[in-house]
Amino acid sequence: MKNLTNNTVLNYIYMIFGTFLIALGINVFFIPYGIVSGGMNGVSVILFHILKISPDITLFVSNFPLLLLSILFLGKKYTVNTIFCSFLLPVFVKLINNIPVFQGDTILASIFGACITGLGIGLVFKGGSSTGGTAIIQQIVHKYFKIPLSFAVILIDGLVLLGAFFFFDLSTGLYSIISLFIIGKMVDITQMGGRPAKTAIVITNQTEELIHKLTVPLYLGVTILKEKEHIIGRIRIYYYVLSQKKQLLMLKMPSIV
Repeated sequence: MKNLTNNTVLNYIYMIFGTFLIALGINVFFIPYGIVSGGMNGVSVILFHILKISPDITLFVSNFPLLLLSILFLGKKYTVNTIFCSFLLPVFVKLINNIPVFQGDTILASIFGACITGLGIGLVFKGGSSTGGTAIIQQIVHKYFKIPLSFAVILIDGLVLLGAFFFFDLSTGLYSIISLFIIGKMVDITQMGGRPAKTAIVITNQTEELIHKLTVPLYLGVTILKEKEHIIGRIRIYYYVLSQKKQLLMLKMPSIV
């Protein structure tokens, strides 16, 4: 019970601090320079520059139709946390809208704004939630299509990114691409600790020899799964191996497998 309470508190810390970082990135870096980072954040930037609609209003109103999708595909628990963050984001955006903005090059604004925003999104996801908007769609794509979360972010936000080229100029669009790419990487780093990993399933009858080669030279973790083939009476050993990308290349070498 105590561990459950501690995890809940930690998740809400992730969500609150992550949401604040997203609002900080929007107000300090993206809005002043017209950088369209994707999602409803990017839409709010476009509407602010084109129609002078306050970003907090755009973020608040846009969440409602997507919350229904969250209930249908991500469950009630996720939706409750999403409701919390989706309302918290426009509040933070409103509260810090008078904070001094970044003064410098647009390229620096796109880089540092993306780092802060990506860190915030990753923390919110790590807390088991999202800030609403297209982040709900990203989580649905990630969950049901089994693709990396960073690719889901780039895929969905890329559609919004086209608005930077249409409503602004080429340079702003290119800066927005840089920003979107960094956001995707920061989301992965935040959730995975910056250590991308691959999994491999190895099928062999050479049990002891292969375990030695995987664990001693490569320092890989190995999970052994046994399956008995009743028809031919043989035992086939399945290995579930978790490795970093560079180790995966060594795993494919004939001397290892």
